[in-house]
Amino acid sequence: MRITAGVYRHREIKMTNLDTTRETQDKVRMAIFNMLGQYFEDGMALDLFSGSGAMGIEAISRGIAHADFNDLNKQAINVTKSNLDNLKITDYSLYNLDYQEFYKRCDKKYDLIFLDPPYMMNNIEEILKLTMPHLTPKGKIIFEMGKESKYEVLSDELEILKDKTYGIKRVVVYRRKND
Repeated sequence: MRITAGVYRHREIKMTNLDTTRETQDKVRMAIFNMLGQYFEDGMALDLFSGSGAMGIEAISRGIAHADFNDLNKQAINVTKSNLDNLKITDYSLYNLDYQEFYKRCDKKYDLIFLDPPYMMNNIEEILKLTMPHLTPKGKIIFEMGKESKYEVLSDELEILKDKTYGIKRVVVYRRKND
């Protein structure tokens, strides 16, 4: 697996190779970042169900200043740390918490929030409700879910910016509604 653009373009990163993790393929990551705008000037990102950390690392490679990585699985966090160390990235924080506990302890706001929970966790609405307080006013939530997922919009707070399907994966990009 490789980083697709930016400072770390073409650099390899390790996969977790865990049964509970689905790595986002290079071409899907590239498509996601094409939806978001390919490069960023500064900002904060959260890779909440980080796995190998590919989404957060890709964001850093493309200009995000700092990323927080969280995963409940200790092996996944170890792979993320190894990938960050191998690339000599220093502007990050690692957390090994359940996503609910992470949000309870977190007082930060993010410009990009990547959500890729296990597909069996079909609680999209709950995850979005917990995520909203941590989103900056112009921030975006990138939610990877099973292609059969039906959930569309959280009340009056969010709107769908993009909605694409890639094989078994549906990627929905949300943003706050303009008042």
